Amino acid sequence: MLGVVISLIVVAGVLMVIALTRDAEMVIVEQAVVEQREARERKNPWADQGDAAIALVQRSRVKGLAEEAGDDAEPATVGALMADEGFISEKLKISGPESAGWQAQWWGETRFGPSFFLVRYAFKDANVEVGPAWLVDLKTQKVVPKNVLASVASNPTKGVESKYYDKARQVVSAMTSHRFPAGINLGGALLLYFEQREGSGEGDTVLGWTIDHDRDNLFRAYFQWTEGGEQSYAEFEFDFDKRALRAVNLQAAQIMRVGEEFEPTDRVSIMPGTYDPTQRVAANRWLGGARQQCRQPRHRDGCKALATLLDQNELIETLEWLLTARSDTAEAFEACKEERKCRWMPEARGEGIYRIKYIYNLGGEEETLAWDVNLRKDQVEAAGRISQLSQRAVNPRG
Repeated sequence: MLGVVISLIVVAGVLMVIALTRDAEMVIVEQAVVEQREARERKNPWADQGDAAIALVQRSRVKGLAEEAGDDAEPATVGALMADEGFISEKLKISGPESAGWQAQWWGETRFGPSFFLVRYAFKDANVEVGPAWLVDLKTQKVVPKNVLASVASNPTKGVESKYYDKARQVVSAMTSHRFPAGINLGGALLLYFEQREGSGEGDTVLGWTIDHDRDNLFRAYFQWTEGGEQSYAEFEFDFDKRALRAVNLQAAQIMRVGEEFEPTDRVSIMPGTYDPTQRVAANRWLGGARQQCRQPRHRDGCKALATLLDQNELIETLEWLLTARSDTAEAFEACKEERKCRWMPEARGEGIYRIKYIYNLGGEEETLAWDVNLRKDQVEAAGRISQLSQRAVNPRG
């Protein structure tokens, strides 16, 4: 009997220990969950100081301007400069995008630390934002330009001397000249990508390149378009010093894939046999009898308008890759040229404007690419969808 009683006491004790242990574990788990929730809900004291970071940038003094204006001049501030439309267009070289104002992004979760912010004066260009950006440490009250536009806003005299200042055109030129294994360049891949894309609608529009200096030797390049009423873009990162290109988003990767999967083949040539764009002297670019003909008053302007287009090497090569993809072989395309089924044709439109056409017939149906060349304004405007796409593929917006 005593043994039974002892056994019952032991069992009861074990059950009590188990119950107490389980209760303790539940309390610990519940307490941990509460602490995690409270930790998430607790804001870092720096996180909502974006306005203070913006104010610090705005009141930071601009270097160089006071010396130019004289000792008695009141020091200019970054905030005042960014309110000056003349400075924005003339020094920052921003004229098309609309101002989106001051923005601050907390960088507390980066390696910099909780007191750091990225402050930008943003300009909206279609679906992307560009503009000067500064790295701000509220703890030490330091403001450091992150990109070249911020350097220009903080010190215009020194900023414009940067090797990365006003380089949008050079960046686009270097990027579109990027070669894939088969020889096709990025400009050609862009043209083929949009030509091969299924579901292209009537309202779809290619907007072109927007370039934004990011930091040091890196640029962000956005090729933008609208599709089905919605805006989209391919984002690339470009190393200016190494001329290295990297796709950032899916759209950019898809465009790169067009170039990577292009079958090796000889590129066709749409350059007239009577014109050599490599000649340094413009008057010597027309060859043989064409040179004499282009010197005649009735042909002179037409030849000049055509030469204006032929001298745009990147545009011409981009079109050549499109026609390479459409033609059976380069030899077949040469036969098309000899038969005058593939040819250039200038057409006077009046008031110094010429419609320059490239007519080609590769499959029984004649097609035309066209541009309007304004000799008085020295401007070239596309006069068709493919012409516009090719032009925007090799030039920055604005």
